[in-house]
Amino acid sequence: MNIKNILYATMIGAACAGFTACDDDNGSNPTLTVPESFLLNTPVLSENPIDLEETSDSIALYWSQPNYGGFPAVTTYNVQYALSDNFDELIQRQEENEEFVGVIQMDEPLNVCNTAFAPSDFNRNLIKLAGVSSVDELPEEMDVFFRIVAKTYSTEPIYSNIVKIKVQPFFQALQAADPVLWYLTGNAIGDGSWNSDHQFGCVPMYFSPNETYNELDGTGNIVWAGYLVPDGFKFRGSTTDSWATQIGQGDAFGEYKLNDGGSANISVPEAGVYFVKLNTQTHVPEITLYEGRWQTFQSISVSGTFNEWADTEMEPVNTAAAENHDWYLNIDLKAGDEIKFKQTGTWDFNWGWGNLINLSAGYYGIGAQNGGNFYISEDGNYDIYFNDLLGMFRFVRL
Repeated sequence: MNIKNILYATMIGAACAGFTACDDDNGSNPTLTVPESFLLNTPVLSENPIDLEETSDSIALYWSQPNYGGFPAVTTYNVQYALSDNFDELIQRQEENEEFVGVIQMDEPLNVCNTAFAPSDFNRNLIKLAGVSSVDELPEEMDVFFRIVAKTYSTEPIYSNIVKIKVQPFFQALQAADPVLWYLTGNAIGDGSWNSDHQFGCVPMYFSPNETYNELDGTGNIVWAGYLVPDGFKFRGSTTDSWATQIGQGDAFGEYKLNDGGSANISVPEAGVYFVKLNTQTHVPEITLYEGRWQTFQSISVSGTFNEWADTEMEPVNTAAAENHDWYLNIDLKAGDEIKFKQTGTWDFNWGWGNLINLSAGYYGIGAQNGGNFYISEDGNYDIYFNDLLGMFRFVRL
């Protein structure tokens, strides 16, 4: 059977290579015979629902190697599971409709007769199968059906018996939400105009690969580092809501007010380079003097295959500050382009691949000195933001 368009799942499998030969019943010249089926063992306590959110145990399956008439056949196996025992009908529907997900099949074949599923990955795939988009749609229990597909040499695949387990699923977002973005605006931010321009009036903060963001609402810690002055600045949650979402200062530095149009500007005790962190769930900022070593660059460029590794200069963002550490560029890039950030005119300072995380439109991450090239995965016109203190960046596909 040619199984196409099957949604593959990431699973944790047993990592032992090799094969098991059956007894030689046919003398020194066994003949390959293909059995009709083989045995998938029923998991222990299969009728007791497994709480996928609470369990820390992997979900294990074991089966017997098909009897190929004593022929020492190297066999590979794929695990399939569904919410119905009618696998053939589900696969046919899946082949006819790319949007329909009826059967999950593991991404790489096994050559041992057992495997184990990580509960969280398994749970997310069950949500795909059930077509659940909210916690209210999630059933308390599910019956899940398994079968094993065996293949050897050029023979047609054969299928094990079908077994069933019961599970108690929990809700997970199928696609994690983008992290929540906030902006900085003030006398030493951007051009100092306090306007709503999201490149130079309201400067976006950075998503950190070192932080974990809530996959349902995108909340978590976002960061920025740069030069601040006592004249003040504020946080803005949007550039289009007429300042409805903002964080200002209370009675003194270190005290903050959320969405209070009468709040004061946040005034650091002295001018200098600061590290700023904002928790977008609690809306509590942390503002501390930057403790790392740094260099003030006169120019930062993007270099890559798109310009034959020449320098395409970025624009300095914080032109009202004594030092600028944020850079901006709008550019067209194609899938397959390779790029790096670098000091203009030299490779003494350059930032390449460190961590790269996808967003719904683009990606973010942190570069590493002398790291490898960044690879662009999709054609588009991109706004690129880069902070040379943190090595952090965002690519926003427009």
